[in-house]
Amino acid sequence: MYVAWEEVEKKQNSVRLFALINIILTVVAILYGFVSIGKLNNPFVMVLALVPVGILWWIFTTKLKAYKAMYKSVVVDRAAQGMFDRYVYSPEAGFSQEEIRATGIMSMGNRYDSEDMLEGSYKGVTFRRADIYIAQHHSNGKSSYTVVYLRGTWLTFTYNKMFLSDLQIRTKGFRYSDKKTSRIFTRESERRHSFETESVEFNDAFECTCQNDSEAFYLLTPRVMQMLLLLKDEFGYDFMVGFVQNRLHFAINSGKNNMEPPVFSGTSLGAEVETVRRELKIITNIVDSLAIDRDIFKE
Repeated sequence: MYVAWEEVEKKQNSVRLFALINIILTVVAILYGFVSIGKLNNPFVMVLALVPVGILWWIFTTKLKAYKAMYKSVVVDRAAQGMFDRYVYSPEAGFSQEEIRATGIMSMGNRYDSEDMLEGSYKGVTFRRADIYIAQHHSNGKSSYTVVYLRGTWLTFTYNKMFLSDLQIRTKGFRYSDKKTSRIFTRESERRHSFETESVEFNDAFECTCQNDSEAFYLLTPRVMQMLLLLKDEFGYDFMVGFVQNRLHFAINSGKNNMEPPVFSGTSLGAEVETVRRELKIITNIVDSLAIDRDIFKE
């Protein structure tokens, strides 16, 4: 269904106004509650004062969700048009936690979320991409903190063959991959070991672990290594690459949720489409870069 950008702007303005009203009413309710507690000596008054505020914030959350859905249906669809052979965008879908865990290349923590799934093909290459959040929350009853393992984008591309063994490549700053080099906690059939290529420049930029040196060197041709170095400069973020079974996985740690719409800042259709288009071009850039060397992909 076609939705005009003006309708998106109206929805955003409504969300802004409702948020402002809620903030004012929340402050008033809290002040009223404290004053009433002092006069009536009844702490239950604060609860009564905050009940209508809670209802209003629930309504705001509903409005915000509707605005985000409308924004994504307009902006993402327009950004993706003409970029791919085909695509399907599912804003509420994502990679399952078990699917990412099964790759064996990422530390999983105890907090997980994924959304904004885009599936399709480009130049005959099947791909999937989604925003992803993985973290470890620590609590001892008195204090708590959260270590974010990955906040950014996860992409998969399908190869035309099964790999004999796993290969993992990561920038030096990508800290929370699952290297599976431990001999104590990793089954022998799943263990990887560190290895270096013949390129000093590549070794300075990336750390690699593999199960089979011969296949790793077959996959990491000089051209592929050069393309990964170029992608490192282009992304500007730490990332990890994993060759697992018949899929190539890219985990890009951008530190943000890439498809979220602005709520309180001004925006324009052109600017928003261009922002999302830059995000989606990561897919085409990876395929164009890494499929140049040989025809390793298929539908």
